[in-house]
This record gives sequence, C-alpha cells and structure tokens, in this order.
Amino acid sequence: MTSRCSLSTLLPGPQFVLAVVLSTVAPAVGEAADADDPFSGTYEVKGMTTDLKSGDTRRIEGYVVLTKQADHWNAKADLSTDFPTQAGAVHTDVIGNGEGTRAGDGLDGTAHTQLIIGLVPGVDAGFGMVPRQVGPRIVSKWNARREKDGSLAIELANSPEKGERYSPTKTTLRGTRVERPAAANRN
Repeated sequence: MTSRCSLSTLLPGPQFVLAVVLSTVAPAVGEAADADDPFSGTYEVKGMTTDLKSGDTRRIEGYVVLTKQADHWNAKADLSTDFPTQAGAVHTDVIGNGEGTRAGDGLDGTAHTQLIIGLVPGVDAGFGMVPRQVGPRIVSKWNARREKDGSLAIELANSPEKGERYSPTKTTLRGTRVERPAAANRN
C-alpha cells in the first residue's frame, strides 16, 4: 500500500482547465529549439514510479510541458498511472506544475502535484461524471536532460507535502517532443 487518500471529491472542471492550459502554454512542435532554450515544448512521456520502501512499481505516462519564462522554465504535468489503494490499483490522474532553472546541460527544479483518483475501477478518472477523489499532494525535486537522440529524460524524487500521507517514490520519465494535446481530447 502506497498511500491512504483524502475523501474530497473533485468536479470534472479542473481536468478541462488543465487541458486548456496545456494546449495554450507550449510552443508548437515545429518550432526549433535554440541554444539558449533547448527545453521548451510539449513532451509525450512514459516511465515508471518505484515505491522506495516496498520496491513496488507502476507505469506512468502522459504529457509534460516546459516553457521558458525569463531565467527559469515553468513545468506543467498531465499524467496518468494506476495508483495502489486498499481495494487494488485504480486509474489516477497526476496533475501539477513546477519550476526549474538551468543546471549544467539540464534543468533542476521543484514540482507540486495532486493525485485525482478514479472511484470506478477500470474507468479513466478524467472521463466526465466519473466519481473521483482528490488524493495526496506531492512535492518533487526533479531534473531534466536532453538525450543524444533528442528525447527528454526526467527524474523525480517524490515526497508528501506537509500534512499528507504518501510513501516516498522515485519516478523516471522519457519522452519526445510532440504537438500540443487538443483540449477537446480531454474531459
């Protein structure tokens, strides 16, 4: 068991708002990255989250958007995973934002995410009118590096926000730059 979740119910609105933000914040895939900003863009990512105490793993995938703002990069995440609960794994959206700064040839930063846990097994928590709960809030220390093949590699050390219950985890993601997701594709 990785966590016990709070029982607050989330309305469908936040997922739609996040999709709209994701579709408007990043440059299009066709925009060339310059030497000063090789990171900005929308990335489709896949990876694994590992519970540091139990060693249990779960897949995680979705989109990460990096946008340069003056001397830092804003990061937005719209991810999904199968989160372990007492009743078994349930589809869970992982949404959040962060900020990073240049560190050598990559970025280092901090992110704050929230788990949106579906209450109907096997049904996407983002699907309209599906009951869901707000799960633990998580703070992550992250770093991102561009690989030789042009992909983005991201590592996150995840811990609970103050007052939350969440077993510390490590997440590794790898992805490629893609077109922005359409808001119409998300509910």
